Amino acid sequence: MGAAGLVATALLSSNVASSLIAAPVEPDSPVGASAPMPQPARKPPTPPVTLVDQPLPAAVPPDALRGSPERRLIAVYRLLASGRYEPALQAAEALVRAYPTFRLAQLVQADLMVARFEPLQEFGAGARQGADSGERGELMTLRDEARLRLKALVQRPPAGAVPAEFVSLPPSVPFAIAVDTDAARLYLFENGPAGLRLVDDVYVSVGKQGVDKSVEGDQRTPLGVYFTTDRLDPRSLQERFGSGALPLNYPNAYDKLRGRTGSGILLHGVTASTYSRPPLDSDGCVAMANEDLSRLASRLPQRDTPVVITRQIRWVEPDKRAAPERFQQTFAQWQQARLRADLSQIRELYEQSGPQDGSAEQRFRSRVATPPEAFGDVSVLTWHDDEGKLVVTFKEVGSGPKGRDRLMRQYWRETRSGWRIVAEGPVR
Repeated sequence: MGAAGLVATALLSSNVASSLIAAPVEPDSPVGASAPMPQPARKPPTPPVTLVDQPLPAAVPPDALRGSPERRLIAVYRLLASGRYEPALQAAEALVRAYPTFRLAQLVQADLMVARFEPLQEFGAGARQGADSGERGELMTLRDEARLRLKALVQRPPAGAVPAEFVSLPPSVPFAIAVDTDAARLYLFENGPAGLRLVDDVYVSVGKQGVDKSVEGDQRTPLGVYFTTDRLDPRSLQERFGSGALPLNYPNAYDKLRGRTGSGILLHGVTASTYSRPPLDSDGCVAMANEDLSRLASRLPQRDTPVVITRQIRWVEPDKRAAPERFQQTFAQWQQARLRADLSQIRELYEQSGPQDGSAEQRFRSRVATPPEAFGDVSVLTWHDDEGKLVVTFKEVGSGPKGRDRLMRQYWRETRSGWRIVAEGPVR
């Protein structure tokens, strides 16, 4: 196996390689945000065995020398897939000079340097000689990172598609985030007058033990619907959190109902000694490159940005999103009962008979006894790892001269009796 082996191993398949050739990514726009799904080339080129007999290098394409590090890395792979090895090496060297802590780029550069003189047997062969077990493990994680980055850049969401998890978002929610943990990808959507629009997507790392967090210290990333609660200054954080952090409201009311424990789940950056982390490398947080975190945080409001974390995002056309009709009817019924302060009817729409603690019962009765004037800014979200669940956030508009608005959040579950509220509480 020669230099073609590097391409075949790093890109996983000739289909991926040919897709890279056929579908360039515009460097000055969100990564393929509005591009149609790329189609494989009919006949991908067959590269020679080594680089020794290659002609003098052609000019390196501009997209290999500018844009984000990920875009530049993908440009290197495109050059490889098309058999242009010397320009690929030049582009890789430039990338490493610009981002000296980008370990995946370093590995690609090492492979290309070795391939100038001898056939490559596998991805990472340029750094393989004398490697101990720990270094071999790192090579495996870098290969996983390369695979996930490439897959996400080739297998783009359909043009104009949005996550089905964003069931309904009011104009008061300017941005929404979806994290696809299987793809190691975070997608940022802007919610403007024309609806949801994908504006950025980045590679991320999740928990060392995967996802579906349940207890403190299990090193898993939680699955569910969460919201940012703050934006933390990097000067107040440990160095390992990099350029900052966005805390999430884990455990939320539904997590607590399920007995889930733990805290301190963040969207955060990485230590300055590395550009990115392996796909499974956090203690449960969602980690990304510092420049990606900084760009993300600069766009978002201080709090209340929804963050859906799910194994696989379900992409749909915008007009295909809708809450179940039965839920819509039940939620409207709850709203009317709430406006009338009808305690008995309200209780029927909760899964349990009501709070058992005396003080909690008193607070519940007191709140229901003072109905709002109206409801507004209703958002509905879900995640598909726990079917039949909806997270509903809305504003209760205060009534009377001393009334004040209240932001509320409810967790609904579909039962044999219909949709019922299983947990709720004020956001503020």
